[in-house]
Amino acid sequence: MIFAETKSPEIVSIISLPSGDLLPKSERIRNAAYARGKDLGSVAIGFVQHPQEAMSPNDEHIAYVGMNQSGRMDVKPEEDGVIATSALAGCTGIAGFAERKDGSIATFISHYDTIAQNSLFTGKDSPANKDLYAFRYQAKDEELDGDRYYVIAYEKNEHNNPDYGQRQGVFKDWRYLDQLDTTATQLGENSKVIFLPYDQWDHGGSGHSLASGKSDGVEGIFWDGQKIDIDEMLKAKSF
Repeated sequence: MIFAETKSPEIVSIISLPSGDLLPKSERIRNAAYARGKDLGSVAIGFVQHPQEAMSPNDEHIAYVGMNQSGRMDVKPEEDGVIATSALAGCTGIAGFAERKDGSIATFISHYDTIAQNSLFTGKDSPANKDLYAFRYQAKDEELDGDRYYVIAYEKNEHNNPDYGQRQGVFKDWRYLDQLDTTATQLGENSKVIFLPYDQWDHGGSGHSLASGKSDGVEGIFWDGQKIDIDEMLKAKSF
């Protein structure tokens, strides 16, 4: 289902990746991934194991989201904590970040493979659509001290898929990037969205990381440990 009761947010696509100090450190995310994997076991390709769940950080202030999972987390005022995923190498990763008036931070992370977003296999639209909409209610307008920020990361060759841009049939049968393109326009006027097309073969094919929250006192959304300055990118309007 498509909702269109609010104005479109500001949307831009990244053409130059962020640079700077790495936060959070990659080994902290790897440690969290290993611990989370031991608890969950293997995840079947194309199978979405859990709906978005409330998560808590580990001793290193990391909450880890595995493939075909999604999670949300609140970071308390004056505390560090990020929710993160890794090994993005062809999958779609989505992050949300918002500051509340009480000083807390609302975050979420999703990580889905292409099969889990294909209605031929699931009979449904991409689960990422629900995660995007849900953040509007996790970070309510009246509680915000600013905007809701989203980053949608996907493999750049998706643009070469012959089904992309066709939008034939009902919404759930569209190519998943078409679905996310549309959903991104309907997240409310307090939303700002960055599309991040990435190369899955960077880092030797080991995949990318995506995180949201506060790390070593730095707040925001982090791609491969580097903060994405969404306001600056929107200001530049780099399409």
